[in-house]
Amino acid sequence: MLRLTILLACLVVGSIAVAVPASAAPLMSDNVELVTKLPEAAGAIGARFSPDGKNMYVTAAKGLHVYDVSDPADPQRTGFLPLPHFENEDVDSGNGVVLITNDPSFSTVGMLYVVDVSDPSAPRLRSATPTRLPGAAVRQALGQPGTGNGHIANCIQGCRYAWVTGTAEGISVYDLQNLDAPKFLGTFEMPRRKLRPGENAQDVGPGFTHDVAVDPSGIAWITGEDGTFGYRTDGDPLKPALVYRSDEDVINSGNSGPSLDGASANDYPLDFLHHNSLRTSLALGKRKRPRTTRARMGDVLAVTEEDYARPGCEGQGSVQTWQITGGHNSDGTVKLKMLDMWTTELNELASATGRSPATGNCSAHWFDENRGLLAQGWYDQGVRFMDISNPRDIRQVGYYASTGTFWAAYFAPSDPKREIVYGLDTAGGVDVLRIDRSGKMPTRTEPAAAVRAQLARTRTVAAKSPEWRFACAIPLV
Repeated sequence: MLRLTILLACLVVGSIAVAVPASAAPLMSDNVELVTKLPEAAGAIGARFSPDGKNMYVTAAKGLHVYDVSDPADPQRTGFLPLPHFENEDVDSGNGVVLITNDPSFSTVGMLYVVDVSDPSAPRLRSATPTRLPGAAVRQALGQPGTGNGHIANCIQGCRYAWVTGTAEGISVYDLQNLDAPKFLGTFEMPRRKLRPGENAQDVGPGFTHDVAVDPSGIAWITGEDGTFGYRTDGDPLKPALVYRSDEDVINSGNSGPSLDGASANDYPLDFLHHNSLRTSLALGKRKRPRTTRARMGDVLAVTEEDYARPGCEGQGSVQTWQITGGHNSDGTVKLKMLDMWTTELNELASATGRSPATGNCSAHWFDENRGLLAQGWYDQGVRFMDISNPRDIRQVGYYASTGTFWAAYFAPSDPKREIVYGLDTAGGVDVLRIDRSGKMPTRTEPAAAVRAQLARTRTVAAKSPEWRFACAIPLV
C-alpha cells in the first residue's frame, strides 16, 4: 500500500507544498546568487526553449507552463495548460508545438500529447494519442498492443517524427506530419552489448532507452542501459544508421542502487544507465587542451550516468566526458572513449545521513552546457556548475543547494553572457540563478558538513517505476 501511495504521489507531485523553514537559507558559492523564484511551477520536471530563445516551456506534474524569458532574469508566465502527467523529463519542441508523454510504467496508461504553443498566452492541446492502454485483455480486444515506451518523446527531423523512449523495446517511432492524428509506425531495438566471458548471445537482450538528443548535424544521441549511441536521422526513422557507440568494453555492471556496498560503484562509469547527453562545442582531437568549434559540433560529449538510490550517496551517479575517437568498436561503429568522471563531495560519506538514509537521492541528472561550463541538476544536492574546458579534468566551479530537489538546470538562451540559469526544483518550482563567469573560475568545493545539515532539514522518499526503475523524489511535509 505504501508503494502504491508513493506512486500515486508521483502523479500529483505538483499539488504538494513543501514546508521550508524561513531560516533555511540556500548554500551557494560566492560566485552564485539567487535572483528570484517561480513557485507557481512547483513540480517542475523538464524545460525546453522556443527556437528564438524568448519562451521557455516547463512541464510539471500539473501541466505545461509557458514563460516569456526575453528578460532572462525576470521570467513572466504568459500561459498555462492543465495537463496532469508523469514523468516526461525532457520536454521537446518544434514547429510551434511541444511534445509531452505520460509514461505507462507508472500509471499503466501511455499517452503522447501534442500541444500547440504558437500563441504563448494560450497553449492548447492539439492531440492526445494513446500509446498504451491498461490491461492485456483490453489491448487484445481493441487490437492495440501499444508500446511500453513513453518515458520521453523527442523530435526528429524538426518534429516530422517523434522518437519515444523508456524500455527494452528501444525506440517507438511516431509520424507527426498530421499533428492532429500522430501515427504509430513501429519500433527499433538498441544493439546488444558485448558478451562477458562465458555468456551466450541468446541470453543477452537489448538494453532499455532513456533519452534522445539531436545535435546540429542531425546525429541523434540515444542514452540508456548500455551506454550512448549515435544514429543518423536523415533516412528512414525506423531504420536509422548507427554511426557512433560508447566503448563496448564499458559494460553495465548491474550494480545500481540501492546497494549494501555503494562504495563498489564509486569508480565504475556505468552501473544503472547513461541518462542524457549533449555534444559540446569542445574539439579535443589529439591536443592537450581543446579548442572551441561551432555550437555543439565538437568531438567531446558530456554524459550523465544516473544512479540515484544510494544510501549516504556512496556510488552516486556521475557526470562524465567522452570523446569521439578515430577508433572503432568490433561492430564497426566509431568509438567514444571516456575521459573523466566527477561526483560531488558526498560521494565518500561513511554514514547514511541526510534527507533519506534509506534511499539517498543523490545523482547527476539533467544538465546544459555552454562554452565548456555545465549547469546541472543533482537532485537533493542542488545545482552544480562544472568546468569541462579541460575534458580530462572536470572541476566544480560553483554550487547552489537548498532544501529543494533539483532535477535539471538550463542556461537562459536570451542571456548573451549565459550567466542566468534556471534550476528546476520539483518541490519549489524554478529558481532563477546567476553565476559570475567573469575572470578565472577556481575550483570550489561545497562543505560536506554543511550539505548534510541542509539535507537534514527536509526528508524525501524516492519511488521507482515498478517496471523500469526511474526515480520520483517526493517531498515529505
